[in-house]
Parts: sequence; structure tokens; C-alpha cells
Amino acid sequence: MFWLFIFTYLSVLIFLAVVIYKFIKIATAPVHLRWELYPVPHEKGKASYGGSILEEVDWWTKKREKDHLGELKVMVPEILLLKGVWEHNKELWLGSFPFHFALYLFIGNIALLVIGTLLEITGISPFVFKANSFWNSFWIIFRTVIDVLIWVGSILGILGSFRLLFTRIVNRNLSLYSTPSHYFNIIFIGAIYATALIWRLNDSDMVRNLMVYYFVIITFSKEIAVDLPLQIPAIGFVHIIISLLFIIYLPFTHMTHFFAKYFTYHSVRWEDTPNAPGSKIAERVGAQLNQTVTWAAPHIGADGNKNWIAIASAAPSKEAKR
Repeated sequence: MFWLFIFTYLSVLIFLAVVIYKFIKIATAPVHLRWELYPVPHEKGKASYGGSILEEVDWWTKKREKDHLGELKVMVPEILLLKGVWEHNKELWLGSFPFHFALYLFIGNIALLVIGTLLEITGISPFVFKANSFWNSFWIIFRTVIDVLIWVGSILGILGSFRLLFTRIVNRNLSLYSTPSHYFNIIFIGAIYATALIWRLNDSDMVRNLMVYYFVIITFSKEIAVDLPLQIPAIGFVHIIISLLFIIYLPFTHMTHFFAKYFTYHSVRWEDTPNAPGSKIAERVGAQLNQTVTWAAPHIGADGNKNWIAIASAAPSKEAKR
């Protein structure tokens, strides 16, 4: 049984290590070209009518205030409801929304199970309580919420998985651009939903067993770990193993868009910090312009010694004009 807990720790460590590495790599990447699309949601007092600070005379000298609530009004519907997919491809949204929302419900369950474990550590046990007490009622509601999320999440996830597979296979506009990894990812995540539902159908104590599992991996309790195999059915172990394999697999795929989108919005779409002399962004842009260019394309005119400033300021060569 202890191999499962070791595998759990290893899975989480690999996930965190790769995600942190990629996050730092993206965060420290060269400055991206701006989209210069307006309105930007954080334009305080202007975004509502499509305006921007560029309307102001000498706008780069004016003090700027960001409306973070305006950003949230755009981000929350996009993250939770996939608003962009709904607006541009409603057929894809019919599968993508339940598929992703089910994942959010499962993530919410993980958070609840961790909270339950922390309460257990503080002495507020979900397994030992007095009848008709506040904590008795609390844990009944707490377990019920987790149970409902399991039911709703697994069913929504299965429906979304089938719908996404169907759409990608039948819709030629999608199938032309769908790679084997797209289908594999849907089936992989769909297996998590399916095994969760089968486990719940065959184990009325699934919530309790999950709480015990989380308690063991967080507290390193060997005594409880010894008894756990007698309580979790085989399908439960299958579900946990598939979930852990997915945790390892996820950061090595394009599904890292779950955090990379932050940079897409804040460093590309919404980046509007003035490139003023002496500013940090001016320093970063200057460093990029001083990079040596080694591109082989003849129209660039690179020789391995010139930097971007030299190339951009030089007159085009005859070969480049052709």
C-alpha cells in the first residue's frame, strides 16, 4: 500500500517542479510584441465605452490607474464559462464546457478534501463527534457537498468527453487540425471521470475513503495507511492511479495553458505599459535590440555580428530589395 503514497508524493513533486520551471521560463522570456487592441479591460473609466489613455494629450506623462475589477469581469467568464469558445464556436462549446467545468468541480473537491484534513489535524474530526452537535451537522453537509460534486463532475465530464470526441471526429474543420494527442488527452481525462463514477456507484463510502486517503498523504499516518486497502475497492485504486498519471503527464503537454493564459492576457493582449526612457520595459527592449542576429534568411542581412539595432537602421541591401 505504501507504494501508492510514494507514487502520490512523486506525482505531485514532478507536477510542481515542471509547472514552476515553465512558469519561470515564460515569465522571464523576452518582451512579446503587443497586440495594441483596445479597449483594454483595466483601463479605468474608459474600457466601458471602448476608449483608452491614448485619447489623452501627452498620455505617457499621465498617472495610470488599473481597474483590476475590470480584468476579473473578463477573466472569470472566460475561465469558468469558456465565453470565448461560446462566442466563436458554439458547437465546440457544447462539449468543451462540461468537459472543463467537470474538471473545475474535481479541483474544488480536492480543495475541500484538503480543508477536511486540516480540520482533522486541528482536532475537529469528521469521524468522531457527538450527536446533534454543530460539527455533526457541519460534517454531514461537508460530505454531502463533496458527494454531489463527485456525481455532477463525473457525469458532466463523461458527457463532455463523448461530445468533444464526436465533434472533433465529425466536424471536418476540427478533424483536419486534430492531432492524436488531442484525442488521447480527451480519452485520458474521460477515464478519470468514468472511473470516479464507477467507484461512486460501487462504494457508498467513497467520500469517507477519499478523506482517509488525503489524511494519510498529508499527515504521513502509517497506522491508518495499513487499514486503507481494506476499504478502497479496486476501481478506487484504478481511479487514483489514473489521476496521478495525469498529474505527471499534464505539465509536459499544451494543457499548461491553464496557467500560460495568464501571460497571454497580461503580457500580450493587455500589456500597455509605456516604453518610457529609463523604465524597466525600456531596459528589457534595449537588451533585446542589442542581441546578435544569426538568422539565415538573406533579406535580414545578418552576419552573426550585427545586432537588431544595426540591422534595423541599415539601408536594405540589393539582395533584400529583390
